[in-house]
Amino acid sequence: MGKLLTIAANTFRETIRQPIYSVLLWSAVGLLVLNPGLAAFSLERGGDTKMMIDIAMSTLLLYGLLASVFSATSALTREIESYTVLTVVAKPVSRPTFFLGKFLGVAAAMLLSYYLLALVLTLTVRHGVLEYSSDKVDQPVIVLGSAAVGLSLIAATFGNYVYGWNFLAALTAWVAPLMTVAVGIVLFFDKQWQPQSPLTGFGYEGAIPPASLYFAILLIFLAIMMLTAFAVTLSTRCGQVATLLLSAGVFMLGLLSDYYFGNPQAQSTLVGRLAYSVLPNFQFFWLGDALTQELPIPAAHVARVAGYALLWTLAVLGLGVALFETREVG
Repeated sequence: MGKLLTIAANTFRETIRQPIYSVLLWSAVGLLVLNPGLAAFSLERGGDTKMMIDIAMSTLLLYGLLASVFSATSALTREIESYTVLTVVAKPVSRPTFFLGKFLGVAAAMLLSYYLLALVLTLTVRHGVLEYSSDKVDQPVIVLGSAAVGLSLIAATFGNYVYGWNFLAALTAWVAPLMTVAVGIVLFFDKQWQPQSPLTGFGYEGAIPPASLYFAILLIFLAIMMLTAFAVTLSTRCGQVATLLLSAGVFMLGLLSDYYFGNPQAQSTLVGRLAYSVLPNFQFFWLGDALTQELPIPAAHVARVAGYALLWTLAVLGLGVALFETREVG
């Protein structure tokens, strides 16, 4: 277990130091910040907020697809192609331990990024869309959110200059706790700095229940964990480009699984039933429609889908261990 955690911790640090990880993460943050302005054109009272939520969920899904695949291939394929994996497996470290440690490290990096994106999304949903000229900006959101990012930039720059910290990793490490504090303070004030109960919600008419929003984010994260496991498994045999293409293909087939393989005609054939059983059904993880239509999201549904994600991920990781055991790394 100690070796597993050591490999996972090293992989986590290497992943958040990768430029592609930070580029994708901060691009997603920027899109979420711009989202209230981009969604202000539905010409329907309340429709802008629904469009904002839909765009935000799509942003999280697209970010997860790209970040998980690039992070997974960087973590394992690079080690195999540069033969640095030999220095690890030649020591008393088993191949399954090395493989699972790599997956856990990438998964931890994805968890950190989704935690940060969830905080940013909380602030943007709390701010809402300015549908009318009479709508006022949410001062606590703008002031405290900007302060968290600004202080993180100052701390990361200072640490990089004085102590030689990796700037990208330090920025991520600072912004996550500072943004957490910012969100915690924002919940205690309304848009004009008047004290309020933190249980008030996001502060606009027809507000989305916080639990529903976080359920939706959680299921998207679990879908990305399934995709990460698949990408790490592919990385034992394929290069970065092939892994990216195959992962994107499985992702698209998973979104269309019900349409192509769930219909009665496809279910009448062995190939259709097999494809429907093996492919991940990512429609189970998409709750954006439930959010925009203000439908309740039962916790039991989230638990069932989480169990499905866990079993599928374990199955794929088992396949990955078997493939890595027979991979020539010398």
